[in-house]
Amino acid sequence: MQHPKFNEDWFNPNADLPYAVEPGEVRAAIKEFYDFYGDLNQFLLREGHGRIETVLRANNALSDFIGNVATEELAQASDTLIINQKQDGFPDILPVDNEQYAEQDYEVHHGEEGIETKCSKSNGGWQAHNNEEAWFIVFRYERGDPEDDVDEMDPIRLVQVLAGSLNEDDWSHSGRNDDSRRTITSSIISSGMYKLRSNPVYEDPAAITGRGEELVEYKQRHAQFDPTFADEHPEYVTEQTTQGEN
Repeated sequence: MQHPKFNEDWFNPNADLPYAVEPGEVRAAIKEFYDFYGDLNQFLLREGHGRIETVLRANNALSDFIGNVATEELAQASDTLIINQKQDGFPDILPVDNEQYAEQDYEVHHGEEGIETKCSKSNGGWQAHNNEEAWFIVFRYERGDPEDDVDEMDPIRLVQVLAGSLNEDDWSHSGRNDDSRRTITSSIISSGMYKLRSNPVYEDPAAITGRGEELVEYKQRHAQFDPTFADEHPEYVTEQTTQGEN
């Protein structure tokens, strides 16, 4: 079974993060997730149960698993964060130095400070239940072909970890009429996508998406921290990239 590997070239040490969180703590969380994922799959295969990807067949179940583990690992990697102790509370991760949260034993139904996390295979259109104003971290992943043999299947890989401070105007809200049973959702719109894509913490250059000048901007920014990409795509190397390498 293949084990996912952290690619140092894809790591952005200058990403902007709140609450004194360091990009290196995100790096540690990704590595810990990969170790947990690899150990879990080795156990499942040894016991004849397949892989976590084949056990959790629904995409939303797999996304929940990846997001929950990555979120826990990030909170454990940082001295300034703690998991929200309330199930389905908002946001997912809380700053430990918030006195009001501490008085509630970090069991917060809906707080104004903290980091909400999302996990998805999609390259955009990430959703929530409301137009939320908070810092968000999005874990975007790829998985192997479910039709492949379980021993040969490509592993889950995190291809983007994006961070951004979103406000209510960065969402579109979809309500429902009285007769509908559809879940009420809000989706991140272009302004929110721009904020997130402009601040990658970890990014496979093949996963960069966008249009026109924004896509060029994302690739120029990526070239500032990925030397391999910069060498292979000199058209995206700017003066800022050169200065950052010195």
